[in-house]
Amino acid sequence: MKKLFSKLLFLILFSSSSFACPLLSVDIGTPVRDAQNTFEFLMLYKSELFGEGYSAKYQAYAADYCENSNLENTDLEVIIYDSKVAGINLVSTDSEIKNEIYNFVKNNISDPGSEAENENWVGYKDLSLGNLVIMYSKINIRNEIFEVLEITNPQMIDYTTGEEIIEVMG
Repeated sequence: MKKLFSKLLFLILFSSSSFACPLLSVDIGTPVRDAQNTFEFLMLYKSELFGEGYSAKYQAYAADYCENSNLENTDLEVIIYDSKVAGINLVSTDSEIKNEIYNFVKNNISDPGSEAENENWVGYKDLSLGNLVIMYSKINIRNEIFEVLEITNPQMIDYTTGEEIIEVMG
């Protein structure tokens, strides 16, 4: 009985952020047909529309996939390559909103450190865990600071950036 109770308690504590934030529950490499259960916009994906070596990038509002996350000003990007999830990104391009993704990362993934919390800091923090490549960054574009969180793995990382990404309009 103790063993069952311990397993149940562990499951509840471990999965609580997954229920509140389904976007973190989709593994990199997940087939599109399975990821559609979380990201319904992936129903639009048609592999025959993309040539060999091309990725499709879908965009949605992050708050729609992460209840109580305070990601109201953040976009969710899901990148598909070869009918699999190659990357999941969070992007905040509203420079008036400070540390929205930082706070999400700190509360749900790992603490990027107090240096990254500074609103004028630019750079990146490698928060990789196991087989996941997780990069938190703030970048300066035209004197405005934007936040980005990129999640991928070593097998898919080459398919998440570059000219071979096709943005899909829904």
